[in-house]
Amino acid sequence: MAYLALYRAWRPQRFEEVVGQEKTVAALRNAIREGRLSHAYLFSGPRGTGKTSIAKIVARSVNCEQPEGGEPCNQCSSCRDINNGNFMDVIEIDAASNRGIDEIRDLREKVRVLPAQGKKKVYIIDEVHMLTTEAFNALLKTLEEPPDSVIFILATTEAHKIPETIRSRCQAYHFRRLTGEEITSRLQQAAASNSIELDEEALQLIARRANGGMRDALSTLDQVYSYKGQVISKEDVLDVLGLVDEVYLAELVDALLHKDIPGIIASLDLAMSQGKEAQHLVRETAFYLRDLLLYSVMKDQAQLMVVQKAALLHLQRQSGEARREQLLAALKIMMETAEKLRFSEGNRFLLEMSFLELAELFAEEIPVKSAASAAAILSKEKKAAAPSPQPVKSKATAPKGESDPLWERILAGVKEKRVPTYALLAQGSLLGIKGDTMYIGYNKKFSFHKEKMQEKANREILEGVLHDLYQKTMELEFILLDDEQYNDIVVKKAIEFFGAEIVHIKD
Repeated sequence: MAYLALYRAWRPQRFEEVVGQEKTVAALRNAIREGRLSHAYLFSGPRGTGKTSIAKIVARSVNCEQPEGGEPCNQCSSCRDINNGNFMDVIEIDAASNRGIDEIRDLREKVRVLPAQGKKKVYIIDEVHMLTTEAFNALLKTLEEPPDSVIFILATTEAHKIPETIRSRCQAYHFRRLTGEEITSRLQQAAASNSIELDEEALQLIARRANGGMRDALSTLDQVYSYKGQVISKEDVLDVLGLVDEVYLAELVDALLHKDIPGIIASLDLAMSQGKEAQHLVRETAFYLRDLLLYSVMKDQAQLMVVQKAALLHLQRQSGEARREQLLAALKIMMETAEKLRFSEGNRFLLEMSFLELAELFAEEIPVKSAASAAAILSKEKKAAAPSPQPVKSKATAPKGESDPLWERILAGVKEKRVPTYALLAQGSLLGIKGDTMYIGYNKKFSFHKEKMQEKANREILEGVLHDLYQKTMELEFILLDDEQYNDIVVKKAIEFFGAEIVHIKD
């Protein structure tokens, strides 16, 4: 016999086997037992919470030859045929691939035909929100006055996309997400039946990552089982899901809280070298920060998503080091970064910039004495390097072993104000100064950095540093350098001012 995936093997066959959804189950079972079933139902809720499973139980119950208190017997020929997908009067339709008006018109014609094999015709339309507007309109009249022998069950994960005219013609049931305890209980049963040794931390990790969906939890267990066999540890689950350990996250957040830039970059390098996805890393960090925020508010009453015993001491210490408003802002940055990573090719750069932003966010303000000392040093540097009124020629990249003192001072000033802006600016080169305009060039491969530096926030930081150095407002021109041809009008201007040799990048 072919292997059956765990989520299929453990699909409930009777109402009493359904995990969660107690109110929905009770209402439907009572309606079947008392013969008060409606002609149309709308099941809505997150994926993997039992919508299609309960729809099939209803289909078996109304066609069962020997029903038992609203439950199907699962032994008669009708129940067996429905389970095997051979029952002519139970029709499952995937609205995602049958969403047009022609398919619904065809359905309307077939609805009028009496059941050929059972007592009732049951139409289960999955992902019904995918139907077109025309298809919904064609379905309206049939839903309002269907033949007595027909029951419609519409299932959707996005109830807000269902027209009100459709909703008003159905009895609506919302399926809730399952609790961690409900999922772990079923996982333990599935593991025991397959002789799987699943340690407690692995069990809790799978349940939390399922996000309330039983199907996702059983699919994850099945996947790890295929990978590791019958002995499964927490590390095995982390490997399969591409996640990082909570101790790693705790140490990474430590580096963020203490503005340990080398430590942050080293931690990110380690995760990327192990094949972790940037989007997963950002999401896991967001989960850890969420745990840290809740723990700082609720202490031991907080329901933690990521942190277990191994990182709990770290979490307790960090809750006294980060302010709640900082954690809220950090969560917003992580959520925005996760969204950007879905559509970006520069994943590594976006990842590093986001974590450097977090380090700046958590950094303590500079004490008054330190700020005064920094201002005094900057004032001395300004006097020692007063700008010349004549045009200054500068190579785009200094020869190896040399550096441009002016450029180094500018970079140092920007780094003092904001590290992410410094990281963007450091990939460019000072081309030169003409009058009150400074020209900064970027190689084509750093076009993203150039675009980010042109944004208002980063430009203003650089302008502020230049104003401190020159005691006047400096204009900025960011130039994209092309090794093969000069096709940018700003590059042509730079050539006129400084000569063609400055726009060549020396690697």
